[in-house]
Amino acid sequence: MPTRPLPWLFPALVVALPAVAHAQDEPIVYVRCPHTTEPLQLPTGTTIFGIDIYDILPDVTHFFGGFAAPCDLVLREPEGTETVLYDCTATSTDEAGCAAMDPAVSFDGETIAFSVFRGPLVPGEESFSEAIGGDGAFHDLPGRNLATTEAQLHLVDVASGEVTALPHVAGAIDAGPAWLPDGRIAFTSTRDGNRSTMVFGTNSAAPGSRIWSMDPDGRNVDLASHHSLSQEQHPLVLADGRVAYSSWQIFGGITFRYTNGSPGGFGTIGNHFNIFVQSPDGAEPFAFYGQHCGDHSPITSANVDHKAAHFLTQDSAGRVWFNDYYRGNNNALGNIVGVMPEPEGQEGMLDPEAPLPDLYAPRDIIRLATWSSSSDSFAALMPAPAYVHPEYADPLPWAGKLGHPTALPDGGLAVVWGKGACSTVADNGVFASLGLPTPPNTSGSGGGNAANVFTQLGLDTPGCDAGIYEVTTIPSLHPSDLEQIVDSKQYHEIMPRAVVPYAAIHGIERPAEIPRADRATSRPDLPVGTPFGLLGAASILDRETHPVGGIHFQGEHQFHLQGTDTIDYGDDDLCGVRILGVMPNRGDNTYEQIANVAGERVLILGEFGVRNTDEGGAALMDPSGNPDTSFLVRFPANMPYLMQGIDCDGRTLNTDQSWQSLRPGEMKTCGGCHVHSKESRVGFDETFAALPDYPIITLGEGTVPLLAGVTADGPAVREVEGYGLQIDFERDISPIFDAHCNSCHGGATPAGSLALDLPGIEEGSTWWCLVEDGGQSCVPEAQRMNTGAGGSSTSFRRPQLTRYVRAFNSLGSLLYWKAAGQRTDGNTDATFDDASPAEDRDLDFGPAHETTITPEELGLLARWIEIGAPGGPEELTDTQRPTLTLAARYENDAVTALRVGTVDVPSGIDVASLLVCIVDGAGNCTTMLAEGGAMPHDVLEIPLDTPLDDPEVEVLARVRDLAGNETELRRTVRWLLDSPLPPDPAGTTGGADEGGSGSATADGTAGGASAGTANDESGAGLDGGGGGGGSGCGCTQSRGSSGWWLALVCVALRRRRAAARA
Repeated sequence: MPTRPLPWLFPALVVALPAVAHAQDEPIVYVRCPHTTEPLQLPTGTTIFGIDIYDILPDVTHFFGGFAAPCDLVLREPEGTETVLYDCTATSTDEAGCAAMDPAVSFDGETIAFSVFRGPLVPGEESFSEAIGGDGAFHDLPGRNLATTEAQLHLVDVASGEVTALPHVAGAIDAGPAWLPDGRIAFTSTRDGNRSTMVFGTNSAAPGSRIWSMDPDGRNVDLASHHSLSQEQHPLVLADGRVAYSSWQIFGGITFRYTNGSPGGFGTIGNHFNIFVQSPDGAEPFAFYGQHCGDHSPITSANVDHKAAHFLTQDSAGRVWFNDYYRGNNNALGNIVGVMPEPEGQEGMLDPEAPLPDLYAPRDIIRLATWSSSSDSFAALMPAPAYVHPEYADPLPWAGKLGHPTALPDGGLAVVWGKGACSTVADNGVFASLGLPTPPNTSGSGGGNAANVFTQLGLDTPGCDAGIYEVTTIPSLHPSDLEQIVDSKQYHEIMPRAVVPYAAIHGIERPAEIPRADRATSRPDLPVGTPFGLLGAASILDRETHPVGGIHFQGEHQFHLQGTDTIDYGDDDLCGVRILGVMPNRGDNTYEQIANVAGERVLILGEFGVRNTDEGGAALMDPSGNPDTSFLVRFPANMPYLMQGIDCDGRTLNTDQSWQSLRPGEMKTCGGCHVHSKESRVGFDETFAALPDYPIITLGEGTVPLLAGVTADGPAVREVEGYGLQIDFERDISPIFDAHCNSCHGGATPAGSLALDLPGIEEGSTWWCLVEDGGQSCVPEAQRMNTGAGGSSTSFRRPQLTRYVRAFNSLGSLLYWKAAGQRTDGNTDATFDDASPAEDRDLDFGPAHETTITPEELGLLARWIEIGAPGGPEELTDTQRPTLTLAARYENDAVTALRVGTVDVPSGIDVASLLVCIVDGAGNCTTMLAEGGAMPHDVLEIPLDTPLDDPEVEVLARVRDLAGNETELRRTVRWLLDSPLPPDPAGTTGGADEGGSGSATADGTAGGASAGTANDESGAGLDGGGGGGGSGCGCTQSRGSSGWWLALVCVALRRRRAAARA
């Protein structure tokens, strides 16, 4: 390589040298992947240096593959000796390569779980422009990347080196193992086959990954994140027992909080990885970091922004560390951030006067190093003093970037330091810093510009070379604060973990063990094996749903970043709650199946009023002095759901955007609606809905209740048949237009230039003009609103989609106003005018015209808008697998009866499809226990003539829904003996039914009435999650008050006696 003398190489210059002989105090396991060291000779004769700038390491974008390989799993002892625990380098060929990834150390320090990715090795490629001596064509790079076809979990015994491959589904990518406190292993997998959310305006849905768990022998596999509909990556068990993980949160409007310069457009979709937590079985998912804070600008207290949060660890003090980086181009290197967990049920601070990046920011957050950066560009330049690494002759020009934190004993922390520029997006500021002229073609991405920087510099310095270091001081002010553990020029060393017992770091043998949801609650309405869960809330009036900065006609931060109130409304307007079901995308051609604003198929499970009254109709008050709006609702478990606060006509006032789900037998209760910054003002157990005889609302049992206005006795309710209400543009909305609108809005000259009779979803169709015409091309030029956005100033900014529809907001949509014959957003046409701020100038309603639309049709139109205005040709396709549970009754360590719970949304269970049998090691049925006879939405009990007492015997249950979706479970007797005990049927503190309440026997005899009845004075529960975009209804920790509970008992008894007298 050519070299030139540089000012910093003068003898008088102060130079920092790394501590290369660091006294490593404990063994570590890490992954090493090949580091490109040779230049590239182009056919033109030009030699290009710095080719390692194009090396790819695993990140959220290259999670499934596409990273440098082969990669080995290495054990490094304190004295520096190394043992290759899994050698892919020696065994890989171009046709069959591998990479050992994601090591996780067991709590006793004796076993390491990891994943082996397999597939062909293919060279990376890059184009090199003629301007830098290339020919403009793409050329193979020296290194090779793994084109993953599958990944399988393995265990290695540290002492013996013996490797055990765990059972695997062919073609699935199983990765990111994490040991659970009960001895099971959590991991991510693609085995469900779901695809990610298809963000509105795109035509792609990436492969999905969900969190699963299994026994260390690979049995009793269980999907533990039914709520995850895009990707979950690299779980970590926290000391309190919760599982933390990176979650790709891109539903609905979340990605539209920033536009990347395009009005109405989305930001960088791949950066929307936030940290969530859940119980090991998938119960209680909740936002931990990044769902609102730090987006695009630094959090004030730590001067660190948020992009993609990934690769977690927790140190001896309980602080959770992770790296936060720009996806795709930066090798998972950026900033390292540390936060102390907030109180359970809280996400962070909410100060309306604080800058937007501080919304729900953790109260205790620190940035590990002042010199590292998460920008999508070259790393910052090296601060003084200059730094010389022994593997390179010249001082390092760039400070580099950080990633992969891992906890060490006694409060220690190790990190991966990427030395060099570590980004494929070039920045040529290095030349001026060295007093050199700036060559052309040394900034930006593509064309070989990133490598050209190094070619022009002519230094012996890495493009990006990752190694493992221990942090000696926090915050780190200079890379010389890091002490080298292992760092060689030949490899990238990443993913370190200390191979020590958990107690050596955390002072306890293992994290706290959180009971499985069905064992944590015992109620008659959740019988053993129930396929349902309970969701309750103390109040929908205690809420943090109003956007900071208010509601405006245009403005991306409302609805998408924080606060999804659709209009300005008061507490009296809130009448009830709608529970939405969300179905996963499936198939490689999602763009040919759906076209909607949500990105997934959304349906309605039910709506309920929540204004609780006494027997005289007077409003009950809660202990805070506000109307009691508590509720408790039962609906199918394992179904992703969202919540919407609604008025008495069933129109959305606020909406959630973070998926949730209930686990079978779970009872989740919340204090308020997205109260994520503080303790809720009332605990659930202080409310009317917590009373023993509160009439629990039931959904998913064959009818869908919908609010239908106000009567003297409260909100009216109408019911439609089915397990969920799906609304389709062609089937449901177009006929409304045909019946009431198209006599004017059809034909060659439609009224108002709005044609409502044009089929399809292509540009120019009615659906497209209503939902996707953000630039007003369907509107005659003279009628177009001047929005001030876009090249012609006619583009709508979010949350407005088009002239006619506002995202998820019927009350703010001109289409709905015209159908209703009135403006419904609380404003008048005179509220804002040309003198108003630009973001407030809105559309006018104009003259009303007569409409013959019925209330039911008007409600259908509103709900269509509020679930995302679906219009694709396969919106009605059922992609949700049926809910299936397998539990048992047992005596003296022997299973005496099996209990099989089944329910399905939206198609319903194919009752004849049920199969239950004992299987052999190959999965073949050897003893048939039941064929057919599944319950449509209940529990089937199967008495056993011969009890099962061998804990290793395995039982299989399988069922399909009427659409053909199938769910299969395999459970060992060992697992079944951990089923919850039957509840005390006398009260809510005892659990499932002793005599079979809510179940039937295998011969079809009813075992008791279905638990719970609908009640139009009560409503659905609120979500416990992140409230993507800051809007949803979220769980907060409940507080108790026995005196208030007794007072409500008296009210309930009076109501019950009055009903009896009537």
